Amino acid sequence: MLNKKGITSVELLVCFIIISTIVVSMYNLILNYRNREQIEEINNEVVSYANNLQEVIQGDLVMGHLVSVSNVSNNGYKATFTFDTPNNYTTTLTINPNSGVISYGRSGEVINYEIPNIADLMLSRDSKIEYLSGVNGYIKITIILNHPNFTDETYSFMINCPVNYAY
Repeated sequence: MLNKKGITSVELLVCFIIISTIVVSMYNLILNYRNREQIEEINNEVVSYANNLQEVIQGDLVMGHLVSVSNVSNNGYKATFTFDTPNNYTTTLTINPNSGVISYGRSGEVINYEIPNIADLMLSRDSKIEYLSGVNGYIKITIILNHPNFTDETYSFMINCPVNYAY
């Protein structure tokens, strides 16, 4: 009589196929999870950058009481702001899509805000500074970042401030 306590090669092959299928599906699940985690890290870093830049510029525009805007370049990449609080001073904002740097500050105290060092992240050429003059003029700063993982491949934020508003 033959010993019937072992397993056949067909049973072994079926077990191997089942285990392989489980391992491959788990591998794909882990890869998808890792991709989503990387996308979230990119989004968090960009949002943090945007919040920091907005806080600095918007805070200065509002707290310093923006009284005039001058030297707005034709391409909308540079402007000079004049404030009257606590004492008269000027700041300059420069958007440089070529280098991926936004510079802002008083003369001699300009700080360069480089976009986060993320592969394929770029400062869009559609970023601009607009001064809408008139009795109730205001400044509109639009910053657009491009990355393939963003919805519509763009992440944008705006900074708006009235010019010479009564307080």
